[in-house]
Amino acid sequence: MGKNERRRSAFIRRRVVGAAQLAQAGEDLRSAALPLLDGLAPHSTIAAYASMGTEIPTLPTIRVALDRGLRVLTPKLGSGTELGWGELNEAGELTTMPATARAGLRPDEPRGPSLGVEVLHRARLIVVPALAVDSSGTRLGRGAGWYDRALLHRDAEVTIIAVCWPWEVTDEKLPRDDHDIPVDGVLTTRGLTMLTDRESAVRNM
Repeated sequence: MGKNERRRSAFIRRRVVGAAQLAQAGEDLRSAALPLLDGLAPHSTIAAYASMGTEIPTLPTIRVALDRGLRVLTPKLGSGTELGWGELNEAGELTTMPATARAGLRPDEPRGPSLGVEVLHRARLIVVPALAVDSSGTRLGRGAGWYDRALLHRDAEVTIIAVCWPWEVTDEKLPRDDHDIPVDGVLTTRGLTMLTDRESAVRNM
C-alpha cells in the first residue's frame, strides 16, 4: 500500500471518531504526555502543534507545558507552505486561521511574529502529528512535507515524538523516502512508546 492510499484509509477510519471521543482523547493524551514533560528542565523550549480536525486534541497537553513554565513553539504556516514558528503566550492563545484553496484546513496559530525556522534548534522536545508510525520510527504525515523540511533545522540531540491514534501504530513497515525523518517515539492516548535509545535522553532533558 502506497503513502496516498494509506492516508486515505487513515482519514476514513478517523471519520468515525465522535466529538465526545475526541474531547476525551485530548485529556487522555495529556496524561500520557506527563512523562515527557516531567523530564524537561525548567524553562526548556518545546515545539508542538495545534491539532485540527480529527487529530487528537493537543491543547490540554500544551496548557500543562505552559503551566510548568516551558516555552512552547507551534507552527506558523503563512500561506500553508512557509516554514515558521510562533511562541505561545502564558494563556496559550491561538488565532483561528481560515482554510484556503491552496492549503486547505489550517491549524490555529499563535499570535505575534514568526520567529523563523532557526528557532527550532533550541527545542529539546519536538512533537509532530502522524497518520501512522511503524516500529522503526517511520512516520506517515499528510504529504506536504512541512515537518520534514522544518526538522532539518533541529538540534542533533533533540527527541522527536509523533502523536497518533492507538490503531495507527503499526508493526507493518511503512514506506520511507530519503527525505523522511524518523521519530524517536510515539505518543497515543494509551501512553508513550520509545522506539530508539533516546528513552534515557527523555529522562534527562
